Amino acid sequence: MVDNSDNPWKKLKSETVYKNKWYSVRRDEVIRPDGELGEYNVVEALDGAFVLALDEADRIQLIRKYRYTTNIYSLEVPAGGIEHGEDPLTAARRELQEELGLVAQDWKEIGKFQAENAYINNFGMVFIARSLSTTNQDDRLAEGINKTEKLTIKEALQLVRSGEITDSQSISALTLSAFELGCIK
Repeated sequence: MVDNSDNPWKKLKSETVYKNKWYSVRRDEVIRPDGELGEYNVVEALDGAFVLALDEADRIQLIRKYRYTTNIYSLEVPAGGIEHGEDPLTAARRELQEELGLVAQDWKEIGKFQAENAYINNFGMVFIARSLSTTNQDDRLAEGINKTEKLTIKEALQLVRSGEITDSQSISALTLSAFELGCIK
């Protein structure tokens, strides 16, 4: 456990200014570390489960989906929110089914990350899934997924380097998996 007793920020007042199914926005009145009065806005979001689905040739399956916020198709790791009270592995299993139409027999949690900890309070939990089988059931249309791609971890990391993969959460998940699989020492 981390000791936060020397926190330089002091919260004076807090209010939720927006809320939906996936996140809420909280506005805090604070005393900043420099002693001045200030405002800090925090997005309180669900934690996420990120899945690196590895086939028998150790290729991962990525999804390509349209991201409304950035107006681009983004190449990403399958992922989704962990519902309140839900086990992260249960969420990871659900996301693998919804986004790729797959189930896996072998699961391993390999790490966690914070993608935007300056204003979002959630964590991403990363899993490797192996021994995959197809279910022929998915929610790709509802998810906005128009394509899937199979790549080795090294090929995916090259797409990070070239700027083709820009989603920070996918970059974090790919990096953790590269350590796990021995591609990075």
